[in-house]
Amino acid sequence: MTADAHGLPAAAITLVPGATIVPMRGPGDPACGVIDEEGAPVPAARTRLSGHRVTPDPAPPDEAITHLPGRWLYAGVGRHHFGHFLMEATPRLWALDHLSSRPDGILLIPMAGRDIAAVLRRRLGPLLTGLAQGLPMHLVETPTRVDAAVVPTQGFGHLDWSHGTPEARAYMRRHVPAIAPERPRTGPGAAKLYLSRRRLKNPSQQVPGEHGIERWMSRAGFDILHPERLSVAEQIARYRNASMIVGPDGSAFHLAAFAMPRGARVGLIQRRTRQPVFEAIARQLTGFADADLWTSAALSQSADAGDAAALQRLRSDLREAGFL
Repeated sequence: MTADAHGLPAAAITLVPGATIVPMRGPGDPACGVIDEEGAPVPAARTRLSGHRVTPDPAPPDEAITHLPGRWLYAGVGRHHFGHFLMEATPRLWALDHLSSRPDGILLIPMAGRDIAAVLRRRLGPLLTGLAQGLPMHLVETPTRVDAAVVPTQGFGHLDWSHGTPEARAYMRRHVPAIAPERPRTGPGAAKLYLSRRRLKNPSQQVPGEHGIERWMSRAGFDILHPERLSVAEQIARYRNASMIVGPDGSAFHLAAFAMPRGARVGLIQRRTRQPVFEAIARQLTGFADADLWTSAALSQSADAGDAAALQRLRSDLREAGFL
């Protein structure tokens, strides 16, 4: 995959008659996308991945092609990782609010080597169904020709694409909160959330010393949330009711940016040494939610984020900002 030298494209929709959707051939060959009746790749179907990468254009398939009747909207690439799924599989759905007639369904290319169907069944299905406005989903696992493909530009993505186009921002802000119509539980601290990473299975994804941070926040009236323990709808319901959200940067904030009230206060704690990734999440929060954003680099400035000095700096930062 090559670096994408172009900025976030303006919103546009390409209709491709007789399009063929080409899936990835394997983990070592990520080329995929849409080709037209003449066998030429459709540039708008390239998916922006992390690290400024884009999916390479596919070659016309030399194997049998399945025919899927109808007019289908091409959504991009789906993979099991929650944050990547949000940033790669949902950013084209904005087009559903700009079509003169509904398509027959949504086309999604699975990331090679990943069972995205199982992930949709277990966790992400309600999110995708809600954002797709109930349209059926077709996972493209073999080359598939449709009568017509609707190919929108990618409305947001990783790094410098995180702020999104106006059309994509409006779409996500309209449709993500509607996925969870029920109100979350109320009570002391219900509108103040701390998004913890302490219970993530991979130690490298955790924040050293976070058990102590949880104690500080709980005493200050924050509910401690472990988002991975909640359904997507439950997460959305909690974010939608929040006036204040604090936590280490990570995938949970991608979803929070779509669901939280506009202008809510956010305390984003930098846990990564990759500055562009942290800045992208911050830009998404302000771009999508107009968040009143505060950040702390106390943990990222130390070789050991869990050492006493780093934690004390963070506690001082949080107290000075009025969170504690």
